[in-house]
Amino acid sequence: MIYIGIIGARKYKDRQSVISLVHSLPSNSIIVTSSCKGVCTWAGSVAKEVGFEIKTFTPDLKGINNRAEMVNRYYRRNRELIEACDIVHAFISQEAGLTGGTKYEIQYAKRLKKELFLHWENSKVQRIRGQQTLPFKPREKDQAVGWMNVFSEALG
Repeated sequence: MIYIGIIGARKYKDRQSVISLVHSLPSNSIIVTSSCKGVCTWAGSVAKEVGFEIKTFTPDLKGINNRAEMVNRYYRRNRELIEACDIVHAFISQEAGLTGGTKYEIQYAKRLKKELFLHWENSKVQRIRGQQTLPFKPREKDQAVGWMNVFSEALG
């Protein structure tokens, strides 16, 4: 069995590319994804139709007292999802670029040396290997310090 992570930006529009990927996967694949709208729900739906086993990660939102705690739970979910994968396919929105949870998951997958494929909305697929530089800039300094603390926990 091989655990295939399928993640992506909520604003990614090319549903057919996600469907095509799922249909191209080996029959012994287990699809690892979240319940986020867009790429993740498309992947889960098609995987179910095809007959793949699906492992869906959702954040534990019980007992949250503030926004920072909620954000922390989502990023914990992202780490657990990536840790469960052998291969990660990340779909990147042309409109929103590479931001938020998808960017975080890509960085974390690279740190864990997961096999990683970036699917751009222009149909380009980029395999990231070893020490290859990721195709985006570091976080801007004007971002909230709280976000940096969440990222630093997983990314060192």
